[in-house]
Amino acid sequence: MKLWKSCFVALAVLLMVSGTGMAVQQDKTVNMAIFWLDGDIEPTSAWHGWTLTRIGVGENLIQIDENLQFKPGIAESWEQIDDTTTVFTIRDGVTFHNGAKADAAAVKASLERAISITDRKDMQPPIESITTDGKKLTIKTKRPYATLLNLLADPVFIIVDVKAADQAGDNFKFKPIATGPYKVDAFLPEKGINLSKYSGYWKGEPGVDKIIVKYISDGTTRTMALQSGELDFAPQISGADLEILEKDPKLKVLSGPNLRVFLLRPNFTHPWMQVPAFRKAIRYAIQKDVYAEKIAKGIAARGPFNNMLPFGLEGDDPYPYNPQKARELLDSAGIVDSNGDGIREFAGKNIELLFIYMANHGARAKNIATAMQSELKKVGIALNIQQMENYAEAQKQGKFDFLFERWTSAPTLDPQYFLEASFKTEARGNAGKYSNKDFDALLNELDHTLDKAKRNELGAKGSRMLMDDAAAIFLFYERGNVVHNKRIDGVYKFTSEIYYIDDRLKFSDK
Repeated sequence: MKLWKSCFVALAVLLMVSGTGMAVQQDKTVNMAIFWLDGDIEPTSAWHGWTLTRIGVGENLIQIDENLQFKPGIAESWEQIDDTTTVFTIRDGVTFHNGAKADAAAVKASLERAISITDRKDMQPPIESITTDGKKLTIKTKRPYATLLNLLADPVFIIVDVKAADQAGDNFKFKPIATGPYKVDAFLPEKGINLSKYSGYWKGEPGVDKIIVKYISDGTTRTMALQSGELDFAPQISGADLEILEKDPKLKVLSGPNLRVFLLRPNFTHPWMQVPAFRKAIRYAIQKDVYAEKIAKGIAARGPFNNMLPFGLEGDDPYPYNPQKARELLDSAGIVDSNGDGIREFAGKNIELLFIYMANHGARAKNIATAMQSELKKVGIALNIQQMENYAEAQKQGKFDFLFERWTSAPTLDPQYFLEASFKTEARGNAGKYSNKDFDALLNELDHTLDKAKRNELGAKGSRMLMDDAAAIFLFYERGNVVHNKRIDGVYKFTSEIYYIDDRLKFSDK
């Protein structure tokens, strides 16, 4: 009898894996991929909150829609009363994933928690007070503050249940309690996140029961998983693979411009990087536009911001490919090859730079590094290349000369975020330790400027300062895309990339 039962169970499992049982199960579940996942999903830490907004878990007071417009979130409306006072009306019926009310008092507690514990200096608004009166939540700033709405739309300010966070302690960063259509069932380090629908969601019951979020850093692997049916949704497919997937009758491709810039960040703690002529020589020595168009299948960058933004830079590359110019700059700085071995020296030692990137940067990073290695050798500079598993630690310790990075440069449609978070002295994202007092002064002026046209002008001026100072090598702007199986619907391409899916996700009626 026991043997018969064991055989029956084994047969049932086999049917679930290979037959009809699996199809029934899949009908209730969406499998999606993300290309980036940190060690936890605490929204106030670094950029971890992006994961929660991208997978339908976290929501803000206000949000940025797929057309780059502000839209109501947990706040159904807002009104700026004067230069320092904004009143938000919190909508009725919003609850956290544990059923607790996400009323004005709870929203206030969440905002105050984020401000007090975030490690992002660029997410520290000059708040004088946050008060509530029934459904009304009033934020008063110490001075006129132009980017309050932009800031509140950032994933750092996802609304979470602070009481649950206090009770959960350190465990909250692996299972945050928020308000979105999907809730976290399990966080699996290095693997992904298991989600289930939140039946108490304020817009109504979501159209998908479960979502398996798989962390797949390699773009080719995501492509193959879409083709095989293992994945229903994946973002950021390479240009070459996209051409193949567009011909697949079971898949739908959504593509268009996004706000992502890829760059190389120099390490300014190394003395050779502190020599402006050296930094500029590197730029003249490489064929950046070739990398952008041929290797990355992107758009050659002219600065931090794509010119689809009003503060993006126009015109030609200020550092066109000119190896002879590179040699002249190096010679003029006294960085020469004195022993004839083909490598220039700095302070008596051969210059051997280290270019590091992480696995989820894909073949583009490796191929760009390889091209740079060949071109720099022609002007007498050695470049070593390393894919780092412990990329974050190498970044923190400054064990690099060039760090391959990608940023969504203006997710809330304002120049201050990227310039401040990435290049301000001692900023959280300034891993290369760049410091320029004139640039910091411009950021201070930007922080105190309310007029939108003037802010755009200052954003462009700051971009030119970074280019003139060779503060980074802005490589290319990415063409964004998401690909999904036609068995699901309600998928949109968000230019800001703060979101991938939301409450509109459902199974196709076709």
